[in-house]
Amino acid sequence: MAARRLAKSAVDWTAFAERVPPAQKEYFRAFKARSEGFVNRVHQYPEKLPAIDFAFYKRALASPALAEQFEKSYQGLNIPYPKDKSNLAAKVDSEKSAAEATSKSLVKELQEEISQAKQVLSKLDSLPPPEHMTLEMYSYYFPENDLDPNKPTHWPHTPEFQPANKKDLLM
Repeated sequence: MAARRLAKSAVDWTAFAERVPPAQKEYFRAFKARSEGFVNRVHQYPEKLPAIDFAFYKRALASPALAEQFEKSYQGLNIPYPKDKSNLAAKVDSEKSAAEATSKSLVKELQEEISQAKQVLSKLDSLPPPEHMTLEMYSYYFPENDLDPNKPTHWPHTPEFQPANKKDLLM
């Protein structure tokens, strides 16, 4: 009976557990146990109030008017199911849709980066191994790092330690 009350808010704990980082598994277990405790407490109560035999009480009590008063009060008792007054469910749904849109755009960007990285890897796989590469091959494949044989460099072969740059610094 009570399951119908909570059918909309059922949680897929296995899917939830897959998304929890390893460092937060203990927090997840505690959260799940607490949530299940709340759900179990709700399920222990019936969906509708139990029927009371007021006819028996009218016969058994010295004052049947008292039983009638209790019966009227009991029949008039109406405990409403809690409502979302602050419209929190709609806010959560809107945040969820916004997060899904952000995730989709992020996935699209990352897929593009992956395809670019695969293209670079395929180009690098087509290169000969470094131990078989000559200086001419190196300058052909990597022109931005080409060592010009007409301009020898000095150790440590970085631009700031070259003689041409030192002349510029002195002037």
